Order: sequence, then structure tokens, then C-alpha cells
Amino acid sequence: MLCAVYTRRVMFDRLWKKPATPKSPSSPNELGTLFEAQTRFFDRNSSLTIVDAGVHLGHSSKEYLDAFPHGRVFGFEPEDNNFAAATTMLAPYGGRMTLLKNALSEQDATNLLQVNTHDGTHSLLEIGDGRYWEGPAETVRQQKVHTVSLDKFSTDRRIETVDILKMDIQGGELQALKGAAGLLGRGAISVIALEVLFKPLYKAQPLFWDVADHLRSFGYGLHGLFECHYHSRNPSVLSWADAIFTAPRLQALE
Repeated sequence: MLCAVYTRRVMFDRLWKKPATPKSPSSPNELGTLFEAQTRFFDRNSSLTIVDAGVHLGHSSKEYLDAFPHGRVFGFEPEDNNFAAATTMLAPYGGRMTLLKNALSEQDATNLLQVNTHDGTHSLLEIGDGRYWEGPAETVRQQKVHTVSLDKFSTDRRIETVDILKMDIQGGELQALKGAAGLLGRGAISVIALEVLFKPLYKAQPLFWDVADHLRSFGYGLHGLFECHYHSRNPSVLSWADAIFTAPRLQALE
């Protein structure tokens, strides 16, 4: 299904800052459609294991915890202020929520996080072509962070399968997927929901096709694009969207 043109909305008003709509949205570009699409794969009473990379202020993890009352969430948020805000928001969920002050990437290492003027745009990558941003953005400081791979993390935590892997890590999604090669190779991640970029918002940033090709090499298929953002100055320019990919077993026709 083709993505409808958005009405003007700044880049930073992400889905995770707003609650999911209470009824099933009619268009893949309505707020809440990405989350609603994920929930359709699972029984609400299932004991899901969810990895939330890019917790930001905590809204995304809260939605998962509310929607799946028997589920558990492992969240990654490396930036100091975002981590503090998320810790406060998610404290009532107790042991169902594990929040880690790390960035998900290809390997365990130390890296520099580019902390930008808007708290939803921090990235391991430097800001790229400003023409595709819907507002001014610049880096105000750098923060040393520890990166972890999902493969090693899941091994250390004895996590055999991940039901939902959500990533909104500002151009770092492909590196994080490379760090999950073992899980992907076993088809152990059922649903992957992530932001995909069609224009170089960050330097040396993989685009949608790079991410899709990588996942396709493991047999994962594209389920759909959601909340496509077209540039406010030229509605024929698709800048970014959210996407869902599913494991090979979820694509079986028998």
C-alpha cells in the first residue's frame, strides 16, 4: 500500500511521544498504526520478550508494558537526560522493565554519542544533510557511551528468543542488526519495528534499502511501511518512515 502524504508535522513528533489510538487506525499514516500493527501478531496475554532500543523518554516501553501485561521489556537509552526521564516514567513497572544505559550496536565497545539540540535525535552518527530535516539541528556536545550487541546481550541474559525488536536509534539500526546476526540467523526475532531513512539525515547513514537487503539475507520480509514522512517543502520527497519486518516463519503460506 502506498503511503499517503502527511500533513505538515515536524520530524520530532514521533509516535512514541503520543499514546496509541484507542481504535484501529484506518490509514498506515495515522499516529498509532505502527504500534497497532505490532500488537496484531500476538495475544495480549502472552509473556512476550521485547527489546526497545532507543527508549527516549520512556513512552515506547510504557506502551508495550501496558499492552502486554505479562510481557517484559529490555530497554536501551544511552543519553543521560533521556535515561533519567525514562527511569522515572518506567519505575512503576518494577521487574518487568529493565532499563540499560547503553546503545545497541554491532559490538561491545566505547563510542561517542552525538547529543543534539532535540532529545529525539541523538545518534552515534554525525548530523548529515540538513535540507532533509524539518527543523534546525546541531550537535551541542558529545557523550562517551558503551555499545552492546544484541547477540552478546541475549546470551549473557539467557534470552533465547525476542518477540519484538523495536529500534529508533537515528541511523544506527543496521549496525545494531549486524550485532544480532546470531538471533536473525535462527529466526529468533519474530517482529522487527524500526525507523527507516530514505535521505541522508546523518553522515554515513544506511538507507532503507541497505536495511531491507540485510534483513532479506536472513529470510526476513517487509510487512509494511507506516507513518511515512514526506518533506514539507516537496511532498514528492520521502524522508523517513517506520517499517515492520517479520521472521521467515511468520510468512509461511501453509
